[in-house]
Amino acid sequence: MTDYSPPHCHKQNFQTSQLASKAKSAFTLVELLVVIAIIGILVALLLPAVQSAREAARRSSCQNNLKQLGLALHNYESAHKRFPAGQAMGFGVNGNQGCLGTLPMILPFIEESNLQDALDFSKGSYDQPNYTVTATQPEIIVCPSEQRQVNLEAGWTNYHANAGSWSAIAGWDGVFGPIIEEAGHRPLQGIKLARILDGTSNTVALSEVRNGKASELSGSDQKDELTDCFDFGSAPSGNNLATVRAAFMNKDWRNASIPTYAGDFWRLRGHPWSEGTMWRTWYNHLLPPGSVCWRTDNEWWELVSPASSYHRGVINSVMCDGSVQSVSEDIDPDVWTNLGTRDGLPEFRSAGGGGRG
Repeated sequence: MTDYSPPHCHKQNFQTSQLASKAKSAFTLVELLVVIAIIGILVALLLPAVQSAREAARRSSCQNNLKQLGLALHNYESAHKRFPAGQAMGFGVNGNQGCLGTLPMILPFIEESNLQDALDFSKGSYDQPNYTVTATQPEIIVCPSEQRQVNLEAGWTNYHANAGSWSAIAGWDGVFGPIIEEAGHRPLQGIKLARILDGTSNTVALSEVRNGKASELSGSDQKDELTDCFDFGSAPSGNNLATVRAAFMNKDWRNASIPTYAGDFWRLRGHPWSEGTMWRTWYNHLLPPGSVCWRTDNEWWELVSPASSYHRGVINSVMCDGSVQSVSEDIDPDVWTNLGTRDGLPEFRSAGGGGRG
C-alpha cells in the first residue's frame, strides 16, 4: 500500500530519534561527579609517588654534590699534603670581621677558581670584598631539597665541616676546627690523613645541616626545631657521654629561647657560606642527626650543632675517603659520635676548657 503520510512526519520522527540519541549520550550530573571523584582519587594516589620520585632525584643530586666536595678535599690534599683547615685565618684577627673557612679554600677544585681569585684571604668573611663576592653561591654547596633559599647579601651552604664530638668535652677532635685557641681549646691546623687514626672511611668530613630562618629575624614567627638553635643554660654535668647526651635530648626546645646577637634573634646557620666558625658552617657529632641545636653558657664556640636535612629520616655525609653515605637519624648515638672523631670516642671529662684538639 502506498504511504500517503505527509513528508514532515518522517522529518519529525528523525529529529525525535536524534534528540533521544543525544540525551542518551550526555552525562548526567551524578555521572559527572563520579568521574570527577575518580580523577581526584587517582591524583591523590599518584601525587605522593611523583613527590617521592622528585625527592629521590633531589637526594641523589645532594649525594653527588657531596661526592664532588669530597673529591675536592682530596685534590686539595694531593696539592698541599694535608686537608684544608677549618679557617684561613683566626676569627677576628687584626680586627677582621669573621674569617674565611674551608669552602673558599677548595674553590679551585670545584671549578670556581675565578671566585677564589676575587676573595681576599687576609680579610674576614664580612669584610669587603669578601662579603660581596660571596653573594655568588656555587650550586654545588646547597642541597636541592633545602626549603629556605633566603636572599641576603651573601650566599648559603648546607654542607658543614665536621668539628668532632663536642669541643666542651673533647676539644677539636674532628677534622676541622679553629686555627687559634678559642674558648680554652687548643687550635687545630689542617690535618694530614695520617692523623685520622680511625681511618678515612670511618670518619666523616662534611654533612648536611638545614639553613637558618634568616628571613624572620624578628623571631615573632614560630620556632623551628631543626633550623633554629636554642639557649640551653649551663652546660650539663655528667661523667659519661650518655648522661650529657640525654640532658640535651630531654630538654624541650619549645620552652627555650633563640639566642640573640647584636639585638637580633640569631638564625643564620649556613650563612655566609664563606665563613669558618662553629655557628655558621661547622657541625658536631655529640647528638644524632635530626637533633636540636643548643648553645650552652652563652659560648658560641661550644655550640652543639647536629646534622640535619630535608630528606626523610636520613642525612647525607661524605667521608674522609671521599665516599658518600646516607645515615639514618636512628643511628646508635655512640656510633655517630665515633664517626665524627679522628681517634675513637672522646676520653670523657667535664664540659668546659682544655681538650685534646
